[in-house]
Amino acid sequence: MAKKVENKKAVDLSIPENFLHIRQDILRFADLDRNGHLNNVKFFEFCQESRVSLFRAVGAHDGEDGRAWMIAALSITFLGQVHAPGNIETGTMVLKFGNSSLQLGQGVFNSGRCVATAEMTMVRVDQETSKPYPIEPVLRERLKMLGGYG
Repeated sequence: MAKKVENKKAVDLSIPENFLHIRQDILRFADLDRNGHLNNVKFFEFCQESRVSLFRAVGAHDGEDGRAWMIAALSITFLGQVHAPGNIETGTMVLKFGNSSLQLGQGVFNSGRCVATAEMTMVRVDQETSKPYPIEPVLRERLKMLGGYG
């Protein structure tokens, strides 16, 4: 039997309008490096806060049900510098679902300009056994509604 091939168009993570879930943060002096730029590590923190706020919005946050999310892979592409003062908007969406994993895409924006994109693979695990756990159908549907294309 021939394998069905999906012809999904890649989502451009550098366009803020592509995101249904966006978290806004204010740049702080503590976020800057000695050159007055947003410190590279802070990009990861903004991505984390947006991811966590998406998961909380759909009831998929860690711990309450004995399950948690673990990051299996994470990459970021820096596209521009950020200077204070200002705001950061970080969009998060589901790009693809697996059985117990999902791939997230993120865009980091400053004054409407994309300054970074990120992709990560998250695995749902049972906290007691640390083994992969299938993503619950209700979470899958909620994540599709609020967070994406998967």
